[in-house]
Amino acid sequence: MSKTPIIQAKNISKTFGATKALRGVSFDFYEGEIFSIVGANGAGKSTFIKILCGYYSDYEGEIYIDGELVKFESPRDAYDAGIQVVHQDIEQGIVQNMSIGENLALDMVLSPEAPIVYDKKKILQRAKEIAKKMNLEHLDMEQNIKEVPQSEKQMIIIARALAKKPKLLILDEPTSSISNREAAMLFKTLFRLKEEGVSILYVSHYLTEVKEISDRVGVIRDGQNGGILHKPLQVPLIVKAMVGDIQKEISVHRENIQKQEVLLKVRDLLVEGSKEFINLTIFKGEIVGLLGLVGAGKSEFAEALFGIRECIGGEIEINGKKVEINSIKEAIKNGIHLVPENRSVNAIIPEESIKTNITLPFLDFFSKFGFILKKKEIKYTQKMIEDMGIKCEGYDAYIESLSGGNQQKVVVARWLLMKHNLAILDEPFQGVDIKSRRDISVYLREKTKESAVLMISSDIDELMDVADRIAVMNRGKIIYQEKSSNVDRDMLLNLMSQED
Repeated sequence: MSKTPIIQAKNISKTFGATKALRGVSFDFYEGEIFSIVGANGAGKSTFIKILCGYYSDYEGEIYIDGELVKFESPRDAYDAGIQVVHQDIEQGIVQNMSIGENLALDMVLSPEAPIVYDKKKILQRAKEIAKKMNLEHLDMEQNIKEVPQSEKQMIIIARALAKKPKLLILDEPTSSISNREAAMLFKTLFRLKEEGVSILYVSHYLTEVKEISDRVGVIRDGQNGGILHKPLQVPLIVKAMVGDIQKEISVHRENIQKQEVLLKVRDLLVEGSKEFINLTIFKGEIVGLLGLVGAGKSEFAEALFGIRECIGGEIEINGKKVEINSIKEAIKNGIHLVPENRSVNAIIPEESIKTNITLPFLDFFSKFGFILKKKEIKYTQKMIEDMGIKCEGYDAYIESLSGGNQQKVVVARWLLMKHNLAILDEPFQGVDIKSRRDISVYLREKTKESAVLMISSDIDELMDVADRIAVMNRGKIIYQEKSSNVDRDMLLNLMSQED
């Protein structure tokens, strides 16, 4: 690592209306270094990144590249200066109506120097070269990217960013939608780039990752510098720098759940696209964690329970009564609510307020004679904002004004707002810091008495921290169930990844 920073951000400040998102934040970036930035949801990390990559040009402070003062008026300016960014929102990084190959070779497709006649052969050749560096040769370069799973979209965006050796590579929550194997491959690539002299800015809420790969860690706390941590890094010290002291334990996992009544019983459920039967029982008052790698079939199971995906066979019972769920409307009628995996595509209602995003599915409850009862709607929204610890200017703030983690809290709040039987939370902690994760978990623990929760995740530690019982899904089948207090982390990892 060189002793002279290649990029310097000095006294960066940014205001949104009455909110001061950043107040004098300064960081230096060096060649051949992995520098991570951490902070609680709403601390200002995303705002800082957007300033670095030219998204916001109306900020206070200075940015220097190789000692020269620069001012980015657009993302293109930052790109031309050698700053590449992979945003947390995957959909922002792809062109929906293009193929995988065109998305990989997007520079060639959009280049002003591109020939007037579309040269498909050259574009596919360039795409294959880019794919090879990230072991993505197995992908069909001519397939429409809309048909690709989120995890592969993420790898495609990262591969494209790495294709043109950047001066500064910014990765915002890059492992939130990829498997452990893909994450290991990504880290291997980052270490190679580091050796080649690339400066890497890594942003993640997975603090174990941050500890393992970072040379230094910068903290943003309430929009200000919260300090710099150096190797050897320790997760407890990172957490303390981010948010101060937090409650260490949510509560003791309840051991008497099995004595209570059955809320959900799934018998030999065969989900469209799978060849395996699913059997699962969830008791009233219980939080069950469904653990599995990306592609294990967890989300497909959730979609079947919520009426999005067809059930080819089997039975679903709620409170001892057999039910048929063939639509979202029927799922909600039977008290099943789903927080989907992909927040930006399947959950957020853009250009609408927090209030609208929380209450929209339940407008019948908030209306009378065809008129919205605004005071009632505001009252319920305000309570969820307070209970979930959503950091915002107010209930009428636009959803896009929130950080990714606070947007996630809004989505979770929506489906916990009304009385329900089963709340299914599919990867509810994506982009959520450790303190916010505790806020959501404490709320679930306090409110899950007459209902139940099915929490779906590929993160072992998240589920061990929250769930009463953990079930492991592998290739569409639940292969193991046990109380959280009795499970072993290494054994769970082995069950998730076993191939036979």
